[in-house]
Amino acid sequence: MNKLWKLSEAKSDKLILIKNQTIYKGNLDPEKINKFNYNIETSTNNEIEKELFSIPYKYIKKIINQKGIKHIKIFFGKDSEEELNVEDEKIKNEIFDFLKDDIKGLKYKSELPTFLNYCKAQIFAILILTGVFIWSMYYAIEIDNGTVFELRGGGRIGLAGLVFILANLGKVKLIIGYSLFLGITLLSLFRKLKSRAERQILHR
Repeated sequence: MNKLWKLSEAKSDKLILIKNQTIYKGNLDPEKINKFNYNIETSTNNEIEKELFSIPYKYIKKIINQKGIKHIKIFFGKDSEEELNVEDEKIKNEIFDFLKDDIKGLKYKSELPTFLNYCKAQIFAILILTGVFIWSMYYAIEIDNGTVFELRGGGRIGLAGLVFILANLGKVKLIIGYSLFLGITLLSLFRKLKSRAERQILHR
């Protein structure tokens, strides 16, 4: 089946077309969108289709649609991924449902992402940040107690060099800096958690 969505008010992906078992998407100017009629084979249509990014069904491995997220994510080829950007939740669900019915060979499931899988980037950032802070604070305390450290490494500043530089800022600045970055990371984590919702998945 063929299907067309004209999203002229969208910031991107103003036209989404499904034709001949291929997904087309693109950010075209309104004049071209108005001229396009997927039911009629014309040279104008063919030229417009060439300007669109295309993903044939046979290359698609997984499609994810999540409530509150303004895109449908498509995984295809070896390690490629692309997004169908659709701000209207109703239209986004309509596109996903069409693909669900139209693409043969894809299995359907719905799931709620686990806390660890959904927020692993933020959790990893907090662990690294805390580790660097503790390490730097140890050096800062030793420096305050009169211990002299020698930085080696032939001019290359690795993680140990960075920690030593941070330690020389002093305990107060370290605490302030850590608190600031931890607060930013936690804010990002809470925002991420707010968007955690059930997602619909089509997969091979």
